[in-house]
Amino acid sequence: MKIKSGDTLSQIAKSKGITLKALLAANPSIKNANQIRVGQSIKIPSAAMQAGSASKNPYEGMTRTEMNMLRSKDKKQNEAVTRTAQMQQKDMAGRTSPNTRKADAIKDKRSGRSAMLAKAKAMRAKKKAAKKTANPHSK
Repeated sequence: MKIKSGDTLSQIAKSKGITLKALLAANPSIKNANQIRVGQSIKIPSAAMQAGSASKNPYEGMTRTEMNMLRSKDKKQNEAVTRTAQMQQKDMAGRTSPNTRKADAIKDKRSGRSAMLAKAKAMRAKKKAAKKTANPHSK
């Protein structure tokens, strides 16, 4: 596809139903996502070619920080985000959709939330058992 005046990579990604990361990964020659030229040719990957590339939201998979860095006027920040997006999409190639259940379990384990909930449940059970032994006639 040839770039026309007024085109942006995010608009192109949205119109093609792919993510910005997938578009950047298909075009490793793009060093800065904010600096494309009129007449420049870019490759449009098919959504089926890459895992996680089909999306109605072109910014899917990008953090707020990455999106803010793309909006920045700082050329080095733009280039860093562009490189990161290209590498992350390459790393995702060949993978199926992420296992959210596994990711949630890891997140819980790291935060200590599961351990805290288990401890609270054990304490409630202990209190309930102590209450029953103190008053054997209660239900």
